[in-house]
Amino acid sequence: MRATVMTALAWLASFGTVQAVSAQAGTSSPLDPIVVTARPLPAKRETLRWFRMIAGHPNGSEPLSRMTQPLCIGGVGLRRDMVLGIADRIMGNAMRLGIELGGEKCSPNVLVLFVENGADQVKWLADHRPGIFGRLQASEVSAIIRDKGPVHVWHITAITSRDGDRIMQFGNELPTLTIPSASRIDLPIKSRIAAAVMLIDRNAVYGKSINQIGDYASMRLLAEVRPRNSEAVPSILSLFDTGSSAPEAMTPFDWGYLRGFYAGQGNKPPAFQFADMARFVDEEIKNGAAKP
Repeated sequence: MRATVMTALAWLASFGTVQAVSAQAGTSSPLDPIVVTARPLPAKRETLRWFRMIAGHPNGSEPLSRMTQPLCIGGVGLRRDMVLGIADRIMGNAMRLGIELGGEKCSPNVLVLFVENGADQVKWLADHRPGIFGRLQASEVSAIIRDKGPVHVWHITAITSRDGDRIMQFGNELPTLTIPSASRIDLPIKSRIAAAVMLIDRNAVYGKSINQIGDYASMRLLAEVRPRNSEAVPSILSLFDTGSSAPEAMTPFDWGYLRGFYAGQGNKPPAFQFADMARFVDEEIKNGAAKP
């Protein structure tokens, strides 16, 4: 199994050919419902507390990282029809968020790998292929390894200017990035998700539907979130919680979170972005039933 994981990660690292899922693979119709069950509208303070629970405490001087490149998904570890169905669900959600999809022969920048023991796989990678974790600090990688849950996710991110210019380095010179001046509510930089990897223990998916796994993967891969056990907010992020009844699809909270996350130019400080996201959550909960 480790050889399978390493092969998949090699595809990602080299941007080579992969059994990737493109926009032509039959993405979900924009009319498919993806949110369920309305709840009473919570106070904004409570909504922001939920955000901090799953997003942690991001650096206030950097915007939240989002997917800005065409999305291309590679998967391995389950039957082909199941992998295609999960990828199809993720792409359908991405389309609704305005994320461009890769073409028929796209190079994968997102991997969904179903493995025997994700924690062991991550530990081996940390020992032998640490570069696969991008800008993550050693303490952050250790936290991923220590996670006792059946899902292990990390993102490879990169800083660009507000206009999308990347950091440049010529010869032995220091890396440089030309940025415009900042304002009180906007940052002069953006943070993009260059790639994302999710390892799911295969035995944990038994009894879960393709739509559930695809919606869970959408939340984990298209945004940097960390599930937290809580009955305060109904969320697809509870899918792998023990002893809890997970929703059948994204909830209004989930969809509002992602809609607000991808709203705007992507260069606001996290506190301002969270405030915008709270409005989208309020809107989704007020509307209640399924959305197109």
